[in-house]
Amino acid sequence: MSSRAALLLALPALLCACQDNQARQQNAQLAQRVTALEAEVKALQAARPNALTVNTVTDVTVQASAQNCAVELARTLEQYKQYSLEHRYPTRTELELPEACKTQNVNWQALRNQAYHFQVLGKDGKPLAEQQGP
Repeated sequence: MSSRAALLLALPALLCACQDNQARQQNAQLAQRVTALEAEVKALQAARPNALTVNTVTDVTVQASAQNCAVELARTLEQYKQYSLEHRYPTRTELELPEACKTQNVNWQALRNQAYHFQVLGKDGKPLAEQQGP
């Protein structure tokens, strides 16, 4: 076998060895970066132990949704009264809940010609928002 042929046979092996070393080096660098990032995340979590959790975000969203319903429902009642010939609030059968209240549990304390009072309840039955007028 000529030296040229031997060199041609050895060249792929040398290239593979170089690529393996390069891949190992890149993998090691990536592993170091991942370890550094994990340590950074842990440090940030330790520095902010009261950071928002999924439950906290959900609670805030539910509360905001209830408040939005209460405001929209009060606005609907006031608009009905403003444009009513008798200048009164609607009865329950006349009232169409606003879109913001379609998935909410509205608990009526009172709905009379000249007054209303309601609460928007959470899934646990506790009041999340409340409106009354006038």
